[in-house]
Amino acid sequence: MALILMSHGNMAIETLKSAELIIGELPETVALGLQKSDGPEDLKAKAEAEIKKYYGKEPVFLIVDLLGGTPGNVAVNLTQTYPEMQVISGLNLPMVINYANQKFIGSDIKVTDLMKEAKDGIVDVNAFLNADSDEDDEEDE
Repeated sequence: MALILMSHGNMAIETLKSAELIIGELPETVALGLQKSDGPEDLKAKAEAEIKKYYGKEPVFLIVDLLGGTPGNVAVNLTQTYPEMQVISGLNLPMVINYANQKFIGSDIKVTDLMKEAKDGIVDVNAFLNADSDEDDEEDE
């Protein structure tokens, strides 16, 4: 399985670095960032070069930061040529870590699991702490 992360600026690049800091090197994974000097065709060429390394040999996952932005539009365009590629928007660190964990244990990657992990990674910490504190108060009574 191959993973391509794609974003505006360095978000994808830094997300990959952060994931690898936590869990170690992620083989067959690359991050691409759309820079100010790049146009959509530049990003498409970089992404397509990576896709071609794996497509047809193993599943390819392309995760973008934002649907409707240039990286997302490039990804959608690439599905015309690579219809078996799985594209997901909403790139975040929990999603990438979940991908790595599924890959490391030899599990098939489930898009629903990646999306659930991404959503579950968004937490109102104050509400979480207050709920925990409320439970502690109830136990003290």
